[in-house]
Amino acid sequence: MPFFHVRLPLLLRLLVAVAALGAGALAAAQEIANGSLLVASPELADPNFSHSVVLVLRRDDNGAIGVVINRVTSLAPSKIFPELSPTLGSYAGKLYRGGPLAPSRLLFLVRGLAAATVNGPEIVDKVFLAADPDSLPEILRLSQGPDEFRMFAGHAEWTAGQLESEVKHGAWRVVPATAEVVFSDKPTKLWETLSTRADQVTAAVRAETPPARLSAAR
Repeated sequence: MPFFHVRLPLLLRLLVAVAALGAGALAAAQEIANGSLLVASPELADPNFSHSVVLVLRRDDNGAIGVVINRVTSLAPSKIFPELSPTLGSYAGKLYRGGPLAPSRLLFLVRGLAAATVNGPEIVDKVFLAADPDSLPEILRLSQGPDEFRMFAGHAEWTAGQLESEVKHGAWRVVPATAEVVFSDKPTKLWETLSTRADQVTAAVRAETPPARLSAAR
């Protein structure tokens, strides 16, 4: 039997392995974890998430929970939640639409000195999650306004495997979060900025994958 026919199956297996390594690197770049950012693809048409940026608050075997961080409203929180008006006082921040589920429930992201009063988990470096309205007076006393404290009405939620499937099918790009991004002073520009970054990450991963070359064995 000619030597070429002996070597070809091995060569094909090597090419498959190289392709798998490239796919693995891309999958790693798309790994979802607590503190990841989900950047909606331009094709995602769901009005709840079109052009959205979602901070993943929790991701485990039961599914995932997150809040949309780039949909700031023009409303003062006290207008929607008047019962909190005495507590909020002169707080100058606006209310964020955190997601389609439980819009009457508030979630808070806190950093700075006020974070020391929060019992919730650390989501990103020195950014903590709170959900207890009773913690508001102390948080507001110590925070430096919306640069350190933001309020979200509602949240997003996925069942087990649902978010992973959506990422696999291209609905979301996954990028790491930072405190500066979460507390961006231009939240309405986040989707455009992070979409560009996500495209660059994907392109860089693919560029690092060696091109497959098929040549005759010698």
